[in-house]
Amino acid sequence: MTLTLENVSFSYRTRYQTVNAVKDVSCAFEAGTFSALVGRSGSGKTTLLSLMAGLEKPDSGTITVNGESMAQADIDRLRREQVSVIYQNYNLFPLLTVLENVMYPLLLKKMPRKEAEQLARKTLARVGLDAGYYKRLPAMLSGGEQQRVAIARTLASGTEIILADEPTGNLDGENARNIVDLLKGLAHEDGCCVVVVTHDTGIADQADAVYRMDSGALTLDQDLG
Repeated sequence: MTLTLENVSFSYRTRYQTVNAVKDVSCAFEAGTFSALVGRSGSGKTTLLSLMAGLEKPDSGTITVNGESMAQADIDRLRREQVSVIYQNYNLFPLLTVLENVMYPLLLKKMPRKEAEQLARKTLARVGLDAGYYKRLPAMLSGGEQQRVAIARTLASGTEIILADEPTGNLDGENARNIVDLLKGLAHEDGCCVVVVTHDTGIADQADAVYRMDSGALTLDQDLG
């Protein structure tokens, strides 16, 4: 699974000006790799992540997922089946239990409920959450536990491209390290393509490649592969 950007640019209007948020970006993220995207606030990192997730459409250039152009793809299908986003604020459904949150994308795919529940239990176990968590609501969990649920939901969905926007931003040091280990495992053990937007130097230090955004332009800062 490969996520490729070719000459991608994107701008938006504020009340006072046009912001050229992404400028002629070309790069490729491969299966089995854990990549970090770093840069100052306002450099365009999160905008680039939104473009790669199909949440925004580029003004110019092409984004392809395994050779399929996002411009011509069914974006809803693509995001259900191939691309997942993990957010800093977890984006769990507050009125669904832990188990129901993980089952949700599976039920959207019309998976039988019993099978969806079995897979949800399996993926929760993988991120270290046992049956004692299944019936809890997100508000009953710590930040680290909520992020584990979000990762379990991604695991259960079976998507092979995982984009994470500051996934450790709300976590303490130990929980942050645990989340990084889980994301690295998705890349190196499961063969996923994992791209993390981060200010955390600890994540960047463990990445296979570090890309830097500066005023909308992207450069390969470090390749540790």
